[in-house]
Amino acid sequence: MRQETHGIRLILLLLYSLITVSLTSRVSASTTSSPFPIMQVALEQTLHLRFAQALETATTLEATQYPAFASPLTRGMIAYFQGRWQTRRSPAPPPTSHRLLQEVLEEGQKHLSSSPRDAQLLLFLGLAATFNALLQQENDFWHSFQLFAQGKTWLQQALVSDAATTDAHLGLGLLYFAGVDLPPWLRRLWERMGGLSTEAALHHLQQAVSGAHFTKDVARTFLAQAYTLERRYNDAIVLGETLQETFPENSYYALLTGRSQCAQTHYEACAKTLETLAARHQTAGSPLAHRDDRLEMYYYLGLAYNETGRYDQAFETLRQAINEDPSNERDEGLWAKYYLAALYERRGQLITARQLYRTLLRGRNVEDLHRRVQQRLSHLPSP
Repeated sequence: MRQETHGIRLILLLLYSLITVSLTSRVSASTTSSPFPIMQVALEQTLHLRFAQALETATTLEATQYPAFASPLTRGMIAYFQGRWQTRRSPAPPPTSHRLLQEVLEEGQKHLSSSPRDAQLLLFLGLAATFNALLQQENDFWHSFQLFAQGKTWLQQALVSDAATTDAHLGLGLLYFAGVDLPPWLRRLWERMGGLSTEAALHHLQQAVSGAHFTKDVARTFLAQAYTLERRYNDAIVLGETLQETFPENSYYALLTGRSQCAQTHYEACAKTLETLAARHQTAGSPLAHRDDRLEMYYYLGLAYNETGRYDQAFETLRQAINEDPSNERDEGLWAKYYLAALYERRGQLITARQLYRTLLRGRNVEDLHRRVQQRLSHLPSP
């Protein structure tokens, strides 16, 4: 009887050892073959605006063949940011990111039919759909809306399948920008379909910042942008300054910080932040290749100069802002003309001031712009 018991114990011990070795090897294989560390490095290089290095890093994922969609997803996200932060030296054609993300969506869904609960596959599909939706918002609202809805489903399923797929919080947080940028009729449909509230979306971005494996800094970038849109300027300033220290080559964070400082009427701080950015743009060149970014830099810097009594500097800077918006498409361009007209008044050049005011009245109204223009005109002496 004792011999039988001893034999059973030996068998059980052997089985336990085999199971432990198997589980340990699986965990080890999963850890060593995880693409997340490489993806994180590639995205960090992207936020440093080192696009060639980032793409090279992302390409190394192809050699591992695990998982199959890590490389095209990463390269698609890199191309998305490269398109948004184009430099004069390395422009990225817009179709690149769409093509790469579409590749993930088309091929990934074929695999999903046989692995519907694969959390990592669901994560990659959800992120690809969400970034593809962001890319197409300006040109195809309906298709973008469909991608957002599908991405939301995949990302929620990923978290249900495995709560450790914390990068799904980034994609869910980006649904905030679906609600902000969709036209009103689609926004109402989005809300009826259970689109995430602002509070929920910000919560997901904060969750990604604190716990995502490879998208923390990307989440911080979008969270800072969401803070400015929600007028949580103190939060935006703190986060923007932190990001600027982390990624000193990326002028976007300085621009975001300066705008928020100006909105908080911290005009001295705004002038200091944007002076540094403008000097870099003039002398060494900066990634502000987009006209809208240059317009905002000059407008908010000019406004900060004006509010701190540096009128000559304000005059020249606001003129630069107006040059970046020749078609009067942006609100900032119209306000730049208003403040410039007031500076012409201060200089005693009343004819030019009156002409600018009347030009503004013939254009579209922004907030209380026309009322303020009429007030200024009423105080001017008759010609």
